[in-house]
Amino acid sequence: MKKMILIIAFVFTGVMVNAQEKDSFTKDTEKLVQVISETAFEPVIKQFSAMVKEDKKEVFEKEVKATFPELYAAMAKIYKEEFTHAEVKDILAFYATPTGAKLASKTGVLSQKGMAAGQEWGMKIQALMAKHQ
Repeated sequence: MKKMILIIAFVFTGVMVNAQEKDSFTKDTEKLVQVISETAFEPVIKQFSAMVKEDKKEVFEKEVKATFPELYAAMAKIYKEEFTHAEVKDILAFYATPTGAKLASKTGVLSQKGMAAGQEWGMKIQALMAKHQ
């Protein structure tokens, strides 16, 4: 009987440690998504804000930002499918460096410029497609 209780206690402890690891993994992954996304979403919020009445912009932006935790949680699930907890910690460590912080702060600008470059490239591809039809 004592052995059975010890085995159950051991298994339960292992399950609890695993649950804590998953919780830590989730928290770290959500933090990573936040670091990567925070500045990237600023241009998007400003773009949407331009379509809102001036006297309602501040409230609108506050409400949009209030939805971020839900978005970060959804994105964290995706990141957890692609990265291990150790990898997420490594990436977070990189973003804690001056170079990583700069990359995070430039994500929005890089995304906007990348979309413009992608649109330009897409028009060239469309021209090539038309040429070969």
